[in-house]
Amino acid sequence: MITELTWSDDYLSEHAYLVERGVRPMSIVGHVEGGVEFLLRVASRLEIISVHNRVIPFVVKRSDGFADCGFASEQWVVDLYEWLVQSTDVPDVQEHRIRGLLLGYSADAIRDHDARGCGRRFTLSL
Repeated sequence: MITELTWSDDYLSEHAYLVERGVRPMSIVGHVEGGVEFLLRVASRLEIISVHNRVIPFVVKRSDGFADCGFASEQWVVDLYEWLVQSTDVPDVQEHRIRGLLLGYSADAIRDHDARGCGRRFTLSL
């Protein structure tokens, strides 16, 4: 479990800047695991950094117990991402496509990634 935030202000500011300038709808700066108090510290740190940028800081809990942290350009981006990471019935291929779009990849880049993907259509149970 992470109990210390090691992200530098420059690292966080760069991510906020890229979202503010429209390079991508959202940027994920890290993944954390912790209780409510720790998540509050994370959210507070992101909020302090975002004061100088027009971005929305977020901490979104995933269905696996971890939380993703970062900045978004619009509230609907946070809502969509929260739905994506908390849902258990989203097909993997669609999850990856949505993440790609939210992280700023073009439709062409996502298509190319799909085209180069593996043709294996089964899972291996160990």
